[in-house]
Amino acid sequence: MSFRQDSEIPAHMLDGPVRGQKNMTATPSTDGILARGLAFEYPGRTLWQDLSFTASPGSYTVVVGESGSGKTTLLQSLGSLERPSTGALHVLGQEPAKLRGSAKRDFLRNKVGFSFQNAGVVASWTVKKNLEVGGYQLRDDPEWAREIFQRFSLPFEFINTPVYRLSGGEQQRVGIIRLALRRPPLLLMDEPTAALDDKNAQRVTDFLTEHCKAGGIAVVATHDARVTKHADLTLQL
Repeated sequence: MSFRQDSEIPAHMLDGPVRGQKNMTATPSTDGILARGLAFEYPGRTLWQDLSFTASPGSYTVVVGESGSGKTTLLQSLGSLERPSTGALHVLGQEPAKLRGSAKRDFLRNKVGFSFQNAGVVASWTVKKNLEVGGYQLRDDPEWAREIFQRFSLPFEFINTPVYRLSGGEQQRVGIIRLALRRPPLLLMDEPTAALDDKNAQRVTDFLTEHCKAGGIAVVATHDARVTKHADLTLQL
């Protein structure tokens, strides 16, 4: 496991230990991520172990590694969908592995936004129905929705179109638009630019950068140099 700090970290982001350094005396932050000594094991196989890092508000972290190294599993662990085998993990003041019931639903609905490799959309649903998963309602701020569609170069007229009629890149942008509309504090994104050309990939990296400048946190699993070059911290699995 190795870490690379890619750029100078602004002072306002250093309210905990420097990201990428192991500091077992660090205390959990209610605003960021603190991982200490994490491991994830299957019978006969260890994906990663002794993983420690912090991510403060405003930080942009990328996770890189070969296919099968556990990048997606790490994102799912941060978002409470998987449980590390050992170690301590605090995310936005919560311990994801211990969340149950309404507390877990609240965490997933209000704190975390996922973008999955397969875009995380239901092909038989309309774009509108996919965007409103989790309680968001387009009617609450239709002008904001139109602005976000325009920003990601997706015609707003697609709103009632079944997702299966869209291209792979358009489907991926629907998943990202859903995040932009919800505006959760933590973005967990798995290969968000895999199906995108350079122009649309730039729109995604601009979105991530602006999210972090506004005090959000982004953790992105990727093989894409167009994404990694903007990160504050690179986690190599």
